[in-house]
Amino acid sequence: MSRSNKAYYNLLKVISDDKTYVNFTSDSLINTVSEYYRLHDRKNRNYIRSLAYQGIVRTRMGIKDSTVFEPLREADKLLQVMSPVDPSLGYLVNYFLGNIHYNNRNYTTANDYFQRALTNARREDDSTHVFDTHLALYWNEMQQKDFIKGKLYLDSLSGYFDKLPDKDYFILNAQSIYFDIIGEPEKALEREKAKLILYNDQEEILDISRVYFNISDRYVGFGQLDSAMFYAQLAIDFIDDSTYFYNHFYFQNIANIAEKQSDFELANSFRKKAAEFYKNSVNDRLNTQIAELEKKYDLTEAENATLRVRQQNFRIVIGGLLLVIVLIIVIMYAWRTRKIGKMKLQQAELTLRQQQLQANILKEEAGKRKWLLQLYSHISDKLTSLHGEMEALSQRYISSHPKVYKEMDKIVKNTDAELRDITKMLATDDETFYAYTHLTDKEGLFNANEKILLMLLACDADNRQLATFMNTTLESIRVRKSQLKKKMLEKGLDTAIFSE
Repeated sequence: MSRSNKAYYNLLKVISDDKTYVNFTSDSLINTVSEYYRLHDRKNRNYIRSLAYQGIVRTRMGIKDSTVFEPLREADKLLQVMSPVDPSLGYLVNYFLGNIHYNNRNYTTANDYFQRALTNARREDDSTHVFDTHLALYWNEMQQKDFIKGKLYLDSLSGYFDKLPDKDYFILNAQSIYFDIIGEPEKALEREKAKLILYNDQEEILDISRVYFNISDRYVGFGQLDSAMFYAQLAIDFIDDSTYFYNHFYFQNIANIAEKQSDFELANSFRKKAAEFYKNSVNDRLNTQIAELEKKYDLTEAENATLRVRQQNFRIVIGGLLLVIVLIIVIMYAWRTRKIGKMKLQQAELTLRQQQLQANILKEEAGKRKWLLQLYSHISDKLTSLHGEMEALSQRYISSHPKVYKEMDKIVKNTDAELRDITKMLATDDETFYAYTHLTDKEGLFNANEKILLMLLACDADNRQLATFMNTTLESIRVRKSQLKKKMLEKGLDTAIFSE
């Protein structure tokens, strides 16, 4: 047998084993086939087919690193330049590329590949391939929680029931999940039990433990804990793949059921087992990732030399970019510092102008207050003079004009009373008091007269003006000032207002 015929024979054997669900334990045979076509007949369509089956065999072996994806990606590149495109190859490559992206949760990309696979399946008029692609699209939509689109694909799948007997199991499985999601657990349980009936008739090797787990989960939802525990135990008894990532959920399920049954010892035991399985699954995934990294960086000397040159060039470019960035940062910092300094100078000038303006306003207001005090003092002096002249006139005319005297005396007294009571009329609030004196009186230390006295002192009133305004004597004013100053000193208040 020639090498060409041997390669073709081995390719057919791999395809036949895949169709009959043989467990692949090695990819050496398909690797030999692919290598032959790569070296001797790259334009042969069987080279694309051998690349596709490299990915398929490795998938069936449970390999999850990039060695599954790379041959399929290469097959896709060759497929795109093929004319005319073989729809059978187009389906095969696109379906398994979509499956890889689905398993890696790249659902949008997976959808694109599945749609291409569906187009090729229709072109080759293969109902099984159309069904498989619809099933893949259904799961892809359900993972994205687009249940409306998922229902459309499920309706299409359901139309194949009893028409493709080997597919009834998968239709029931899809229906079970859908009914569980939309809140119809009874129908979901019916589908799971129907799957058990079909299990022994399936040519494809399936994991029945997952069916038992699903049934147990449905019974938990119904509150039928004995039935749930029965199927949960069966799920563990029939575990086929001890490396399956989600096996720890089976043990966790029994722990949860036992806890609800108040069997805490059993619950604790299975929680420990669940934790152990979870730990092992994580370790397996880490080992896979480490192996993937080792393969990725297992380069030849030439590749390493090229990589070093690229890295050196990259460092030069990065160094230049960093230098430019540092220069830009320095320039921006200098510009910002200059701008901030200029703003601070402008702010200082503005503050100075405001202070000068405020000083001028205060000076002007002080002048006005002083003038008002002088005016009030003048009015008070005139009132005193008027009162004296009234007394003098009263001595001369009291006997001859008593009625006129009484009226004039009444007017003088009323005017005097109004002026003397001005302190009551001028009772002020804390805000005005602070504006004049810059003193706060939160504790209510000062009475109304003391506040007026302090405000007048702030207006530079002398003792004579204070005595007139407060309707008292000079001696009384001196005593009041002394007592008030002493009180403020005891409270630790500023007494600068008393300086003359």
